[in-house]
Amino acid sequence: MKNKIVFSMLGVLVMVALIVILGKGVNAVKQSKNDLPLILKVSSEKQTYILGEVVKLNFELINKGDKVIKIPLRPDVSTGYLKVWIALDGQEFNRYHNTSWGRMEHGGPTLQPGQSFNSQATILWNSKPDTLNLNPDVAKGRIMNDYAFPKAGVYFIKAVASITGDAPMKIESEPIQIVVNEPVGDELKVWNDIKDSGEIASFIQRGSFLTSKDEEEKNLVKRVEQITQSYPNSFLVGQMKQKLEKFRTGEEKSKEMLEKSGVKPKN
Repeated sequence: MKNKIVFSMLGVLVMVALIVILGKGVNAVKQSKNDLPLILKVSSEKQTYILGEVVKLNFELINKGDKVIKIPLRPDVSTGYLKVWIALDGQEFNRYHNTSWGRMEHGGPTLQPGQSFNSQATILWNSKPDTLNLNPDVAKGRIMNDYAFPKAGVYFIKAVASITGDAPMKIESEPIQIVVNEPVGDELKVWNDIKDSGEIASFIQRGSFLTSKDEEEKNLVKRVEQITQSYPNSFLVGQMKQKLEKFRTGEEKSKEMLEKSGVKPKN
């Protein structure tokens, strides 16, 4: 009877040992599959900016290994498989959110050894969460301002690429540093006019407003026009003028298309 008990206990111990060994083996396989020799780099067009200025970023995903790597879906902001995180000096990183990102569906690149995939993005307007009945979990890790860089200071920016497939993984870049300065003169006056407007922030970056109401859009266009006329030599106004020209061109094309189709334009 004692021998049976001893053998039973030994059997249980052997099974436990096998489970542990197999578990470690599975983890080892997963780790080796995820150990892709990919490096992500982010860089900015400049190192110094002023409040209200669009920040242009470049991303580079590099195959540092000696084997070909097929990436299922394109790792850039258009597909949403690349995200940007921003931190004011001394504070935690928060995720930048842009509702224009992640709307496309594209197959990813095949990277030969030493080859890289490059993409770009601009940062200014941030789609902040609605503060009404806001779940604290939703706000956590998000930028709670209409501007990605709402105050002067030193900022750190990093990117995170999501690689899909049988062994999904995330690749994080080393953070870079930029300095956002307080504007002076006319630039400061323009910034004071626009710093509380997510609509204008969206317009400067994307060339479109957030509202879907015609009357609100007309008023916003008038406001932008007034600012551009008041400070014609301002650098920040220069950004607005470029988007205003494209906006007007787009409106004219829309009117022409409506007229050709026999529909009377609203304006």
